[in-house]
Amino acid sequence: MTIADTNRAPEAARGEAFLLLDGVVMGMRPSYEAITAFERDTGKGLLQLARDALNAALTLGETAQVACHCIRAWGRNVDDVSAKGAQTDRIAELIMESNGGFREALAAIAGLLSLAATGGYTSAGEAKAATMGTGTPPGAA
Repeated sequence: MTIADTNRAPEAARGEAFLLLDGVVMGMRPSYEAITAFERDTGKGLLQLARDALNAALTLGETAQVACHCIRAWGRNVDDVSAKGAQTDRIAELIMESNGGFREALAAIAGLLSLAATGGYTSAGEAKAATMGTGTPPGAA
């Protein structure tokens, strides 16, 4: 297993998930830019995509669209030329050829979309610090 042409692997603490495609670890970063791009390309909003992913109702094409845009966002963040140039059709092929196949890719996408939909990421695609509320919420009397 190798990591894409970069010196840094995807980091869960930074909000980055990954797919293992053709023996290469491809990071995925759910930035605002990536989310708006895959919403536009799929015709579905983030919440609908997250629900569909959790219910195993995303198509291969939708899964590849989400993965591709998030891989590109990760590539831009780490300046990885091959990740920045990811193509949806090739990502779909690699998903089908991967050891875990579509099922494993869909599980990774479901986790990524769920965190994005529940506010687990900043608009830059970084994981937010976990917070625990105690006392009175801000603005409450």
